Amino acid sequence: MNFSKSNILYNLLLNIAVTTMLTLTAQFLNNGGFIVYAKDFFINFAISFPIAMFIGLVVPLVWLGKWFTGLFGVKHDTYTHNFAYRLLATFFSSLIYSCLLSPMSYLINRLIYDPSYPIGQYALDCLKTIPVMIGVGFVSSLIFDIPAYRAAHAIDPNF
Repeated sequence: MNFSKSNILYNLLLNIAVTTMLTLTAQFLNNGGFIVYAKDFFINFAISFPIAMFIGLVVPLVWLGKWFTGLFGVKHDTYTHNFAYRLLATFFSSLIYSCLLSPMSYLINRLIYDPSYPIGQYALDCLKTIPVMIGVGFVSSLIFDIPAYRAAHAIDPNF
């Protein structure tokens, strides 16, 4: 658990962007197309963002990313200038986020909107969305990670 200013800023900036993309994707999936209901979007964002911040600040993602990339023999001396490491580490982080964030958000949504929803259907619906959420989380993390990293690095050059 690293609660330095740079780590909090990095997680804040990255999670705002990625959670926004994931929430938009969930809206598109649940509403049958490119339809976004503002109330539902903000409720889902308010649910997902704290969960994402908790994951980012508590789960040792850097260590796990280094472990995962080490399985493939990829050097992990730098993140921004090593494309193979960046792809694998981001994929593994997206996998972790999606497997934790999606079910938790989905469950809270079901409790808010329809508590009588059958648990079996909940599990099936959740499993169907996880691959899409992994992909969206992966792509949006690749896009928004470098600006968040640069902002955090401006505060702490050792970040």
